[in-house]
Amino acid sequence: PLVLDGGMGHLLRRKGIEISGPLGSLQRFLGVAMANRDEPELVIDAHRDFLRAGADIITTNTYACVPAAIGSNDDLVLDLIQQGGRLAQAARDQHIGDAPSSSRRPLIAGCLPPLHESYRPDRVGDTRELTAVYAKIVEAIAPFSDVLLCETMSSVSEARAAAHAASSTGKPVWVSWTLDDDSSGRLRSGETVQQAVTALASIPHVELYSVNCSSPDAIDAGVAALREVEAADIPFGAYANGFSQSFRTADVGTEYDEELTTDIYADRADRWISAGASLVGGCCGVFPEHIATVATSLD
Repeated sequence: PLVLDGGMGHLLRRKGIEISGPLGSLQRFLGVAMANRDEPELVIDAHRDFLRAGADIITTNTYACVPAAIGSNDDLVLDLIQQGGRLAQAARDQHIGDAPSSSRRPLIAGCLPPLHESYRPDRVGDTRELTAVYAKIVEAIAPFSDVLLCETMSSVSEARAAAHAASSTGKPVWVSWTLDDDSSGRLRSGETVQQAVTALASIPHVELYSVNCSSPDAIDAGVAALREVEAADIPFGAYANGFSQSFRTADVGTEYDEELTTDIYADRADRWISAGASLVGGCCGVFPEHIATVATSLD
């Protein structure tokens, strides 16, 4: 199995970048997006932390590089996306220079995020917006990417639009949905994983399905749902977030689940792998120390 990195935005916060605002809101990650321009060495260092931890794949720091967060300045949005790609490449080049020659070459996943607030299927744009904005994001990030990762998709239509845009490059496309934390195994829109996968059946180059940025219990349910999908020829992945239950429900209290130790997270990842996952990693609130324990467990 491949090991994906963890939450870049929250690692950058640990390094001094501000994250504030309600869970899922775009303003939380505005400072993280601007770090591509204002704190490039910090972004490179964060990527390298995950690579040193054993990640096989790093995700571009472009999750919040969308017009709804940055503003109507298209040139700035595209510059931040392209800079995010360059920084990921620089981090990989530096890591390769320091690593033994026998080490596996890390991959770069170009991020295609939600265009509005995370976890809000009601805020997914119409077809015209989805098509136009994802086409611009793909054009900007694809030259720096080995795969294109449509992640934290909360509805069938959102994922389909992102995957369709990504497939135009001919590069591998990975699609990952965020799930309702009620452990129903359904997308946050209420749609089923089966419906989500079926909607992608006609899109070429989609090579992996995944579930992400939900509680570990919700990811367990999502993995079970993916195993039942009638697309057994396509591998699947899983990567949870590390938010506390109180913070998920009311945006109050301790943000991170202090009981989610590195060993417990690695045990969860082992469970997903035992269920058939070909990709494991982490999302918001999962740090290099978690990824290191996951990678060590796999070794």
